[in-house]
Amino acid sequence: MELGLVGLGKMGGNMRERIRRAGHTVIGYDRNPELADV
Repeated sequence: MELGLVGLGKMGGNMRERIRRAGHTVIGYDRNPELADV
């Protein structure tokens, strides 16, 4: 499954990691490029 997240701050970053650990692909965006490793 592929999921998209907008805003990878504290809460979004935690959601991203949990979703990845479950075996899904995460596509994300954040204004701060240091946070957008997806």
